[in-house]
Parts: sequence; C-alpha cells; structure tokens
Amino acid sequence: MVNHGVPVGAMDAMLEATRRFHEQATEEKKGLYSGDGRLKVRFTSNVPTRESDVGCWRDILTCVFQDDSLDPQILPPVCRKEAIEYVKQMIKLRETMAELLSEALGLTSDYLSNIECMKSEALSCLYYPFCPQPNLTMGNAQHSDPTFLTVLLQDHKICGLQIRHQNQLVDVPPVHGTLIANIGDLMQIISNDKFKSVEHRVLAQPIGPRLSVACFFHPSTNAISKPFGTIKELLSEKNPPLYREFLVHEYIAYYKLNYGLIASALPHYRL
Repeated sequence: MVNHGVPVGAMDAMLEATRRFHEQATEEKKGLYSGDGRLKVRFTSNVPTRESDVGCWRDILTCVFQDDSLDPQILPPVCRKEAIEYVKQMIKLRETMAELLSEALGLTSDYLSNIECMKSEALSCLYYPFCPQPNLTMGNAQHSDPTFLTVLLQDHKICGLQIRHQNQLVDVPPVHGTLIANIGDLMQIISNDKFKSVEHRVLAQPIGPRLSVACFFHPSTNAISKPFGTIKELLSEKNPPLYREFLVHEYIAYYKLNYGLIASALPHYRL
C-alpha cells in the first residue's frame, strides 16, 4: 500500500525501536520472556515449547492493545513511545480500510466497524537474526493469519517474505515507505470466500538481522464473545454459507495447536 497516510517517520521509528528492544542484553529482556498467550506484553524466542512445535529462527515482542488500549507502563521503555504512536496510526488506517473492505463487499461503509471485528490490535515486533544454516529452518513457517486483517511493515533493506500466488511461493520485495495488507482467515470466512486469506512464510536470514512489525486486527471485547459466521447480507440461495459459525477464541486455539503442522485452519471450519 502507498498513500496510506502513515508518516514514513513513524514507520522508520517503529522499526528502529524494534531493533533497540531486541538488541538489548538478554538480562534486560528476560523479565518479559513467557509462553503465556494471556499476557498483554510478552517476549518469545525460537525455542519450541512442545515437541510438535516448529522452531522458527526469530524473536518476537508482542503487545496486545485490547479495545485499542494498553497501559503504557507495561510496555518496554526502550520502545514505548514509538509503539504507542505507531498503534495510533494503525487505528486510523484500520478505519479507512474497514470502509473500503465494507464497500468492496457491497455493504454500507460502516458495516465492518459496526460489528467490531477489527477493534483490537496485537503488535508483533519481529527480529530475524543471522542464521548460519538457513537451509535447515525457516524464519517463519508457512501459514495464513488467524485474523481479520494484518498490516505488515517490512525492513526495506532485507527481503525474506514470500506469499503463495498462483500455487507458487513468490518474493515480496520490500519498498521503503510502503505497507502490506494481508487478508486473514476470519475475513475470508465472514466474506464467504469473496476475500482470500494469504498464505505466506519468511525465509531464515543468511545475512541479518531482518526486522518487521505486524499489526494483527482482532475483535473487540464486546464482539469476541459472540459467534462469527458468514455475513448474512452476503447469503442467498445461490450463495449459501461455506463455513460454520464459531467463536474467535476457538478458532485461534485450534490454529495455535496446529501451527507449523498445517498451512491453514480454514478447512476445519468449512461446511
């Protein structure tokens, strides 16, 4: 995406803040290290927590802004200011994209905003360090996102992202000042396959480090307790629902249980 309205300065600052956090001494980061997905701020590394897990060559700082908010005091000071500003910019962009996506489905421009399917953000600050044997692992295994929408900011110096296009994995060269919008699984479901989720992966880096920042959009607290399914206004006798209804937490739990073992959780929910 170009002409997205997010200042290039805010994007560059977020990438630099990601670098500062990850390149701190281990002692500075270890207090945030946890595999507990319920924590609003946590640091994880490439060590699998279960025997069946895929160990990806990356480190991640995750910050969850539930209902667009997060206590700034629990954010690491080394990247606090930049993360807060960047999420503000993502919220503005989200509203524009929600309107465009709603209109593309033939709905009123405020439809997706009204069902609050993208009212919370999970900011993942990713760091892919130099890998001495990149042919033996991945930076990130092939997958599609269990989100409604993902907006990705790439390091403009080092390539690594690949998406599946026409049944082939193709490079997505980084371009400074641009953002990438990936449709997630949940958007594919509620649109009844009108929008398609993007399968992608990240190669391990023979040079590095590579930086990226992904903003995952999830439902609000109010919406997350309600079942999601195909938007009723899109259905007809000629266009019946392709997926069963589900609770978002059930979908994400199934996705996490099978991460690295399957490329997508969508078939599990298809009627």
